[in-house]
Amino acid sequence: MEEKKIKAPIKHNRLRRMDNHDYTSTCIYLITVTTVERKRILGSLVGGNASEAAIVPTELGAYVAEAFRKTASETTKKTGCRVQVLHYKIMPDHFHGILYIRDTLPNDYPLGKIIAAWKSSCSHALWDASSSSAQNFSVEKTPLFSRGFNDRILFRKGQLQTWIAYLNDNPRRLWLKTHFPNRLRKTYDFQAGKKGHRYTAVGNTFLVTFPERIQVRCHRNLTQEEIQAEVNKYMKEARRGTVLVSPFISPAEKAVYDACYEEKLPMIHIVNRGLDGQFVYPSGRDLTGCSEGFMLVLAPYADYSEETRAVRITRTQCLNMNDYAADLSNC
Repeated sequence: MEEKKIKAPIKHNRLRRMDNHDYTSTCIYLITVTTVERKRILGSLVGGNASEAAIVPTELGAYVAEAFRKTASETTKKTGCRVQVLHYKIMPDHFHGILYIRDTLPNDYPLGKIIAAWKSSCSHALWDASSSSAQNFSVEKTPLFSRGFNDRILFRKGQLQTWIAYLNDNPRRLWLKTHFPNRLRKTYDFQAGKKGHRYTAVGNTFLVTFPERIQVRCHRNLTQEEIQAEVNKYMKEARRGTVLVSPFISPAEKAVYDACYEEKLPMIHIVNRGLDGQFVYPSGRDLTGCSEGFMLVLAPYADYSEETRAVRITRTQCLNMNDYAADLSNC
C-alpha cells in the first residue's frame, strides 16, 4: 500500500496580496506595518508581569494612531465610500489596525492607496523637526515604516472578535517574549518524528526527545462520563511524565488539554494554523504554556496555505493532524 504523503511547509511572501481578491471590494482587513529596522519608537512596554503588560505610546505613536483614524474619514470624503476603523493597537515597533471597507472603492483607489497615504503622513510626522523621535533616524528622510504591509482578510464568523482579542493580547505576548526569549523563539523547518516531518515550532522542543510520548485521540461522540474516563486515563500518563501529543480537536481531547494545562503537564499541540508568518505566534494558553516550558506547539502547515485559509477545519485536516500526532508518539 502506498504511503500517504503529507505536504511540506512552503515559504510565503508576507507582503504579497492575496491572489484573486478584489482589494476595492467591501471587506474587513487586519493591517500590520513595521517600522524601518524594527526601531522601537512608537511606544514602550510597561508592567511588572504579563497580566499588567501595557504599551505607553510615544508622541509619534499617538500620531500614527490618530492618522490611521483620520485616513479612514479622509478616504470617505475623497471617494464617497464609507471606510471605518474598527480597532487598532500600537506596539513599540509595529502597528495593527482593523479597517472596514463598507462600500466598493473606486478602481483607482484600492486598499493599497489608503495604506500608502497613511504611511506617507506618518513619515512626514517623523521628519518634522518638532518630533522628538526624529533624531533616531538619518537626516535623509528615511520612511517611518518598512515597505509594503501585511493584510489578513476576514472570511469567517467570529473572526473579527478573534482579531480584536489578538490585538488586545499583544502587550502580554510581548512581555512573555521579552522575559522568556528562548522559550518563545520560533524554530523553522524543525524536524521531528519517525518520518522526519518538518514543522514551525514554538516552545519546549526538548519534549520531542522525551522517552515516552503518547497520542491523545478520542472519539467525537462520547458521553460526559466517557469523556471523564478519557481525561483520567491520559492524566495518569501525563502525571508520570509521558508527553501527550494531539491536535486536541474533539470535546474529549479538549477536556484532556484543559486538565493537563491546569497542572502544567507536558504537551505537544499540533495546530492547523501557520506559525511561519512574521507576526504570527501561538495565542492564549498555548503561548503561556510555551513560555512556562511545559508545551510545544508545532505547525505542519504554512501560513496562508490552503489548510490555514479554510473557513472551518475539515475531516481530512483532522485525519492529517492525527497522522502527525501518531508519528510523533512512541507508545
